[in-house]
Amino acid sequence: MMTDRSVIIDYLAFSAPLSCMKDVHTFQEKGHEWRKYEFLPSYRHYQHSQFTESVLGRDYEALPDSGEVFSSSIEDINRKAERYNRELLSCLHSRLRRFIAAVFGLFVGPARGAGGFAYQDSAILYSEDGGYEHFGMIYWGGNNGTFYVQIGGKGCTHVMSGTTPEKIYKWLKHLDITSLKRLDLATDDYDGVFTCHHALSAYKDDAFYGGMGPKPKLGNAHEIDATGCYTKEIVTVGSRQSRVYWRVYNKALEQKVSGTWYRSEAELKGVPIEVLLNTQGTYTGLCPYAASINPTKPAPIPILLGRKAIDAIESKVKWLRKQASSSIAKLIHFFEGDTQAVLSMIVRDDHISDLNLKLDLPPIYQTLINEKLGVSQCPF
Repeated sequence: MMTDRSVIIDYLAFSAPLSCMKDVHTFQEKGHEWRKYEFLPSYRHYQHSQFTESVLGRDYEALPDSGEVFSSSIEDINRKAERYNRELLSCLHSRLRRFIAAVFGLFVGPARGAGGFAYQDSAILYSEDGGYEHFGMIYWGGNNGTFYVQIGGKGCTHVMSGTTPEKIYKWLKHLDITSLKRLDLATDDYDGVFTCHHALSAYKDDAFYGGMGPKPKLGNAHEIDATGCYTKEIVTVGSRQSRVYWRVYNKALEQKVSGTWYRSEAELKGVPIEVLLNTQGTYTGLCPYAASINPTKPAPIPILLGRKAIDAIESKVKWLRKQASSSIAKLIHFFEGDTQAVLSMIVRDDHISDLNLKLDLPPIYQTLINEKLGVSQCPF
């Protein structure tokens, strides 16, 4: 009897601004207890001498509007802002630890004092149930105030025993996390059908070709001991820099167990979180080889929302350039290069004052645009 070759998640990695933890308590789901997240500090507490007592009493309020006037002294504003930012950063890290525990069932270990991937610090992720087995890593510090989560194979097995890809998708979408840095989808074969030898034959038949771009390259690594037995057996298709990188290998040899066990694993990079809604179809839609393993109807990888956002902006600019470029240039020449005067004549005052008039883009893309342009935002 043939075994069920269902698609499993074997690796999950994503990054996001630490500031997205400000909204973590607003997640709407039955049974979700928002009170377990530490309250955000209020800048008002930094205006009077009783600030320490307010913090110790956990009497936090909602963040005030940035338009409020706090002090006439620049030095006083800077001093209070520094204290506020320290407390806010501590609160966001507390919320991040709660988030990792609530959504993934993982415990964030102590800071290691060493970073990676251009981050300044990191911690190991363990099971929330206890134990010392490493299930992943989390990095933070630097990189424009973001954090980076990596969950390995054993960690994904633990995570998926308590949740589903669909639930993870809901959480990531709520926090405006639109893409995954890396997602490994895999199938296991215990019948000796989808072996490394079969993968080599499939490659010759272009079964690993997804239909776009140049055809991927093949890698083949085998090791045999003195008795003629395999100690390593792996076939790779593509490269680690490719968006899709295949590994077909003898899992039984890797785990040092007896019997037949081959794994066909696709490493996906930079994919939208929507793939979590249909991991089976995403896997089978990668190429004919994947479709031959699992009977699920193939589904294409959705276009990243970031690409959609760029397309939307480019289409607006393209239309404006086509329709009005010549006329605008004439006005600029007439006003001797005074572009501000030209824009004030073209754009209606009611459109300028209407703050709800904006492109239909998620808030995270406004953050990215601000980072690119070097636009700073007031922390309070």
